[in-house]
Amino acid sequence: MESFDLFAKCKFSEKQLEAMRQIYYKHFAPGMTSTYAGRAIVAIWEKNGTWETTKGKDVNHNNTGFVSEECRIDPLWQEFSDLLPYMSHSASITKMPAGDVMIPHVDRKWRAEAIYFPIEGCSEACISEYYDLPKIETENNQVSRIFPEATHTYSIYGNAYLTNVHEWHGVRNLSNIERIAVGWNFKNPNMDYKYCRQILGDLGYLE
Repeated sequence: MESFDLFAKCKFSEKQLEAMRQIYYKHFAPGMTSTYAGRAIVAIWEKNGTWETTKGKDVNHNNTGFVSEECRIDPLWQEFSDLLPYMSHSASITKMPAGDVMIPHVDRKWRAEAIYFPIEGCSEACISEYYDLPKIETENNQVSRIFPEATHTYSIYGNAYLTNVHEWHGVRNLSNIERIAVGWNFKNPNMDYKYCRQILGDLGYLE
């Protein structure tokens, strides 16, 4: 598979990138756990939204999550007014300590594709990887306990990246500082990567 089908660097303005950082610190940071357990933390800001670890959408999994309903009406979202019709009120946030990893995995089918925004500690030393591994038909995520040789690599820094969460991927934080990135999900898991890429291209958000 070509890198074109896996990830794409965006070109959001610095004002938009700063808006996402402010949203994180105002609404998401208070709900983040202090201990990294090798997986993302789910943030939801839907009206009357709920999250129960190992139940509902998290059945057969163990993702910590939280609800921040007041985030839904934050005026900072208007920095993304042209994109909002395509995006959900949910995100997956990775807060990785120095030297830690997120092992190779394929996200579960109900999760939509995502745009990952750099928040803190993002650099060339925080490496996102894709792998050529076999997949099975399942509603759940898939996990590998070993890191095979990566077929493609990139680093989320300088701007956001559209990422294909339904292919084998992982992350290594090879830096000496904590790395935080917010993966803002598209509205619907039926919006495949190609369609999401087209949306961002049509809006002028791809390099």
